[in-house]
Amino acid sequence: MWRTLLPTILALVCTLAQGADQTREKQEEAKLRALEQDIKALQATLAKRSGERSALAAELMTQELAVAAINLKISGLDAEKAVLDQELAGLDQQRQALEDQRRAQQQRIAREIDAAFRLGRAEPLKLLLNQEHPDQLTRTLKYYRYFVTARSAKIDSYKATIAELAKVEATIAGKQDELADNRLALDAEKAALGQHQQERRKVLAALDRQLGTEQARLAELDTQRKELEAVIARLQEAIQNLAAPASDPFPSLRGKLPWPTTGKVLKGYGSQRAQNLPWKGLLIATAEGSPVTAVHTGRVVFSDYLRGHGLLLIIDHGNNYLSLYAHNQVLLKEIGEWVKSGEKIALAGKSGGLEDSALYFEIRHNGQPQDPKNWLARR
Repeated sequence: MWRTLLPTILALVCTLAQGADQTREKQEEAKLRALEQDIKALQATLAKRSGERSALAAELMTQELAVAAINLKISGLDAEKAVLDQELAGLDQQRQALEDQRRAQQQRIAREIDAAFRLGRAEPLKLLLNQEHPDQLTRTLKYYRYFVTARSAKIDSYKATIAELAKVEATIAGKQDELADNRLALDAEKAALGQHQQERRKVLAALDRQLGTEQARLAELDTQRKELEAVIARLQEAIQNLAAPASDPFPSLRGKLPWPTTGKVLKGYGSQRAQNLPWKGLLIATAEGSPVTAVHTGRVVFSDYLRGHGLLLIIDHGNNYLSLYAHNQVLLKEIGEWVKSGEKIALAGKSGGLEDSALYFEIRHNGQPQDPKNWLARR
């Protein structure tokens, strides 16, 4: 009896487990959406506290988000162009091979036509009369039929090659049109990018005039730091209710983590940024558009713009560890997405008011900053 019921029981258990998994996923999704709304509300509150500076800061954010959107389009168009170039190269090789095949077939058919011309129109009769022994008649006619069939097959193959060549050439023409459209779109986006970058420079100059004294600059940096701390405190509270990523525990990878990008470290952890305001992470010089990669497996819990930090991405790695990636040009991941160690998550830039492209990187444990060099592998 148990053997009879066992498949049914197992199926029921699997169904219940699957239902439980789906329920957990929905609950996680709801928690993440709630977190996203909480963060947006927090950012709105922080913006109101900024006072007179909020107008220029908002304008800078508008321009930098516009630049990010255009850069994302340009990145996509560049990727499409690379694919089209590769497809065109493959089609061109295919066309060349078909052209070589066509010429070879043409030469063989020309030889066949020349042989047929020399024999004349009455080929079967001539072949028959040329036989000295009647017992070879059947074999001769058989050979002739084979010859005619082979000649017909060569002609059919030649026609097929011509048709395939025409098809490939039509495809190449279509791809070339796509590539031309791609280049026009790319040029238009780059022109728009130039305009927004010019507007960004104007806003930065206005902000620089507004923060004319060292004391004003220090106050602004302090405000930016407090806003980041407020966001992290809210995230730290929220991740306690989220499922931890299934990967090697973050603490076990101390001194082994890959660097988030290539480039020279401009500012180290603990170095002085301003009076009584040290750097809490690393500022790494890197070319604009360079890939930024996750240092470990985790889930994105913040992917948005934050004043002073620009386009910021934060990953939860479990065990109350977070990694932060700021001043990006483009964010490639959204809140709730899982990422693997070494996976590209952003493109480096200078959002947040930087003059030169760089990545600002932090590691946090229980909300407290850690020296990233103690965690990253030597290079």
